[in-house]
Amino acid sequence: MDTHNPDLAGTTGQTKIYERVVERIRELLESGEIKPGDKLPPERKLAEVFKVSRSSLREAIRALQENGVLESRRGDGTYVSLPPGGDLLAPFAEVMTQQRVRLWQLFQFRQAIEPQIARLAAESRTQGHLEALRQLLSMQEMECEGDENTGYADLHFHQLIAMATGNPLFLDVVTRAESKLAETRNQSLQSEERRIASLQAHRRILEAIEAGDPDTAELTMREHLSEVQGLVFDGDS
Repeated sequence: MDTHNPDLAGTTGQTKIYERVVERIRELLESGEIKPGDKLPPERKLAEVFKVSRSSLREAIRALQENGVLESRRGDGTYVSLPPGGDLLAPFAEVMTQQRVRLWQLFQFRQAIEPQIARLAAESRTQGHLEALRQLLSMQEMECEGDENTGYADLHFHQLIAMATGNPLFLDVVTRAESKLAETRNQSLQSEERRIASLQAHRRILEAIEAGDPDTAELTMREHLSEVQGLVFDGDS
C-alpha cells in the first residue's frame, strides 16, 4: 500500500473524515493496489497512512464491514471480502447512505430530547451548575480566539446542561449521543465563523438558564441544534 497518501484530515469541504477514508479504500480497490482476499495493514499503520485518528478509521472500517466490503477475523486482522469481479461501487454508495441516515437519526433524537433538557435545566440548575457553564464558555472563547479546536468545551457544555436537570438519566443519554458526534462536531466547528456561531448560541442558552426562563432555554437550544444540523449536512445533497 502506498504510504505517501494525501492528508485526509486536512481535506477541505463538507465530506466527513470517515467518508474520506471509505473513499480512499474504494480508490485502492479500483486501482488494484488492494484486492479481494488481501489483508489490510494493522489499524495503527492505516491511521498513519491516511493521517486520520484511529476512531475515524474504526468508523470507516465498521461501516465497510457492515456492507460486506471488509471482514474482521478474530485474532488475525481485517481482510477485503468483496468477491472478485463484484460491483465495487454499490457497497460504497450504500455505506455513505447508511451513515447519513444514522447521522440524521441522531440529530432527530437530539432535537426531541435536548430542548426539553434545557427547559428542565432552567428550572433546576444550581449556582454550581451555572458557574461550571460559565467556565466552559470562557474555555470555548479561548478556543475561538486560538487555532486549536478540541471540541471539549462544546461537548461538556451540553453534558453539563443535562447534569443541571438533576436527573442522571438525561446525562447518560446525552453523553451517549454526543460521543457519536465527535467527528461531526469537529466538522461543524471547522471555521472561525462557525465556532463563533456556536459560542453565541451557547451564550444565549446559558442566559436563559441563568434567568430561570424555561421557555427561552428550550427555544434557543432547539434553534442551536437546527443550526448545527444545517452546518453538518450542508453540501451533502
